[in-house]
Amino acid sequence: KEAIRKAYLKTDADFLNENAHGGACCVTALINDGNLVVSNAGDCSAVMSRGGVAEALTSDHQASRPDEKERVEALGGYVDCSRGVWTIQGSLAVTRGIGDGHLKEFVVAEPETRVVRIESDCEFLILALRWVVG
Repeated sequence: KEAIRKAYLKTDADFLNENAHGGACCVTALINDGNLVVSNAGDCSAVMSRGGVAEALTSDHQASRPDEKERVEALGGYVDCSRGVWTIQGSLAVTRGIGDGHLKEFVVAEPETRVVRIESDCEFLILALRWVVG
């Protein structure tokens, strides 16, 4: 978990050092000693089929998520809803991701990580990006 955390934070720092604009969400998965290690930052998702049933392995970091809203507000930011879309600082709908330097004090690259033991009922894994056109 710590190695993945450091990799996300280093990727974020490298991205910001390039003075690139914008940002990206990400999801990663790796297998280590019979465990599946899944991490995400933003609204990318990992879903596993286990015995024919879809199981969400990640939770999107959206501004509407109560714990993320609390985290942003504790840092002095604000979360509001405009036309049905929750955003931070009236700008971005995700609270975690790589880049987004103009909102970096609120948009962190810190991933959430989950470790799942790979068992015989684990059939396949889907890594996906939510894409909303509006």
